[in-house]
Amino acid sequence: MTEQKRAISIQDITDALIKKWYWVSMPLVFFLLAGVWFYVVLPRSYEATTLILIQPQEIPENYVQATVSEGVGERVRTLSQEVLSRSNLEAIIKDMNLLNKRRDQGASMDLLVASLRKRITINTNVGQQPGETSSFTITYKGRDAREVADVTNRLASYFIDSNLKLRAQQATETTLFLQKQLEELKTLLLQQEAKVQQYRNQYIGQLPDQLQSNIATITSLQARLDSVQTSLTAAMNRKLTIQGQLSQAQAGLPGASSQRGQRLAELKNQLDEMKSKYTPDYPELRRLQDQIAELEKQPDKGSPVRVDPHVADLRTQLGSANSEVEALRRDADRIKAQINGYQGRVEGTPKREQEFAAMTRDYNITQQNYQRLLDRYYEAKRAEDMEKRQQGEQFRVVDFAQPPEIPVSPNPMRIALVFLALGLGTGAGIIVLLETLDTTIKGVKQLEGLSGDIPCITVVPLALTEDDKRAQRMMHMMFIGINGAILVAGTAVILVSRLTRFVLELPVPLPF
Repeated sequence: MTEQKRAISIQDITDALIKKWYWVSMPLVFFLLAGVWFYVVLPRSYEATTLILIQPQEIPENYVQATVSEGVGERVRTLSQEVLSRSNLEAIIKDMNLLNKRRDQGASMDLLVASLRKRITINTNVGQQPGETSSFTITYKGRDAREVADVTNRLASYFIDSNLKLRAQQATETTLFLQKQLEELKTLLLQQEAKVQQYRNQYIGQLPDQLQSNIATITSLQARLDSVQTSLTAAMNRKLTIQGQLSQAQAGLPGASSQRGQRLAELKNQLDEMKSKYTPDYPELRRLQDQIAELEKQPDKGSPVRVDPHVADLRTQLGSANSEVEALRRDADRIKAQINGYQGRVEGTPKREQEFAAMTRDYNITQQNYQRLLDRYYEAKRAEDMEKRQQGEQFRVVDFAQPPEIPVSPNPMRIALVFLALGLGTGAGIIVLLETLDTTIKGVKQLEGLSGDIPCITVVPLALTEDDKRAQRMMHMMFIGINGAILVAGTAVILVSRLTRFVLELPVPLPF
């Protein structure tokens, strides 16, 4: 029969576990006692948690819109960074005398702050709306039950105070920003308003809103001019009639046929006619006045002429007619000048309209922006008052942290499962190792496998002698004694550790 490598089956390992149970009992007892010792000597860690509810603002948003636009989740993250900052955690360590042992050992403040930060956990709870944060929890883990409760409540209070300060600060900064923008915009508005007013004063009467008034005035002046022109024509006709009557009356007077008298009458008639047509500064008219004056200075060689009352009356009427004609002409000239002035205003209106539209457009835009900014400023003021009165969105502690009664670590169930697995695994490993090193044949199947599947005809059962049985009993007693010694020694170590309050400080945290 050729020698072949023997394979170990599950059945072989199961049979070995039953027959060699003592190899499993020793590591199992050892690891179970080790687990109990670990549970006794490992430091107790307590955990305290407080729930903070996010309470909406008391005043409806339809009446007062909050100026804090940052979402609750984002604000909680911002406050978490502030709470977990080095300065704040350092103040908590000093005020509450935390981590005294490590401080006495000379640990740096950076290490203490990092250690304290690892013990703090902040979790947010999502509300009914997707992405909406309705509440969050603050959890602190430490060695002392009272201490973890105090630290957790301290962190919660800091969260609430920081949230109030943050919201009030943001509301105040928003109000100050809007106030500054409002002042700058008001200055610009006043400047533009002054420019518009200056433009109105400079081009008064030519502005677009005065076009219809100017046209109506021109129409009225034109009507007045027509009336004056009609009156002037009637006055000139009446003047000509009086001049004709005066000439006829003077022709019939004695001495009228003298050469000086005739010449003087002709010159006066020409003068009266020219006055009705020309202004007093007209050169020909002034020349006639000079001739009449020189002629009147010459002595009359004929007999004195008696003035006829009818001629005197006609001359008086002629003077009145001349005055009326002059007055009507002055009125006509004045009305024409006014019409020309208003006509110039009407013609310049399109240009002024473009310039005024460009100027007022900027002014109107600035005025609208100023009004909108003013409305936002008053809204921000109301929101600021609401935040200062603490009527806005707030963080409210639902459950204050209480000193925990049961530590969260070490976990006895986890320790039992871990060390039970270690004990059973170690025992099973020893059995597998022994079976691997054992070269004896156990059972008909191993024999047939090693013989090339030659069937076995018969089997002779193992017959133990008295010496073999005695040896087995001695070996069982030895293993029972070893297990008892392990149990006694382990129990003693556990009791001593318990009585001396020994605490095992590990550099690396265990999973239990």
